[in-house]
Amino acid sequence: MYTVATPIGNIFDISLRAIHILRKSHLIFAEDTRNSRKLLSFYEINVPLVSCHEYNEISNEVVKKIERGKIYSLISDAGTPMISDPGFRLVNWCVQNDIDVFPIPGACAFIAGLSAAGLPTDSFTFCGFLPPKLHARTQSLISLKDRTETLVFLESPKRMIDCLKNMLDVFGDRICCICREITKIYENFYRGNLAELINYFDENEPVGEFVIIVSGAKSEQRDEEDAFTELATLLQTYHLKEAVNVISDKYRMSKKIVYQKAVKLKNESNGI
Repeated sequence: MYTVATPIGNIFDISLRAIHILRKSHLIFAEDTRNSRKLLSFYEINVPLVSCHEYNEISNEVVKKIERGKIYSLISDAGTPMISDPGFRLVNWCVQNDIDVFPIPGACAFIAGLSAAGLPTDSFTFCGFLPPKLHARTQSLISLKDRTETLVFLESPKRMIDCLKNMLDVFGDRICCICREITKIYENFYRGNLAELINYFDENEPVGEFVIIVSGAKSEQRDEEDAFTELATLLQTYHLKEAVNVISDKYRMSKKIVYQKAVKLKNESNGI
């Protein structure tokens, strides 16, 4: 069994090895055969498709089709199988039944987003989709609040603004990159603080598929300390407004937060 990554948008984002394995397969297990048939047709891959989704992964209609000594492939609608997509139970069944499983790497939305976000990638946590209900989502975010690594989420356009506001309430005004429609025609990256991005999407309705990448707690705190230390130095020679603009642009911080800190520093220096 090969787990084969397929394009997440641009149809050319598939490896030569993936095409080779798909063509050699006896059967291809697909999350949605209607969707996958378009990709296979484009690459002239004439292999029978078997529907394999979260409700039938290890049903008799699926596992009885697997014969030893033959090659099979598992694909999802887009990207790498099992990354917020079905496939785990089938792969686990193969492992438990001594059927070799090999990955054919390729496109993955959250990895692609990380590579372009401009946030630390030496350590990160992929959190997938947060719970849709406010209370459950808040509890999930609270459990992540003190994590120091970069946090990566997936979200639907209908819930994205609520999700960002929830993050702002729990995390504070962290640096964030929102990746929209990665590799597709309307691909775009929105970078800034959570408050700034909330303001933007309040005025521009979210449309498409999104990856939300948020800075971790430790790096945020360190950046803030560095920013405020530099702010105190600048205030000795710059006008308050100029110092605020320099720091907010350099550290990508909210001007409101920097301004409030600048006023406080000014008052302290004047003995107020």
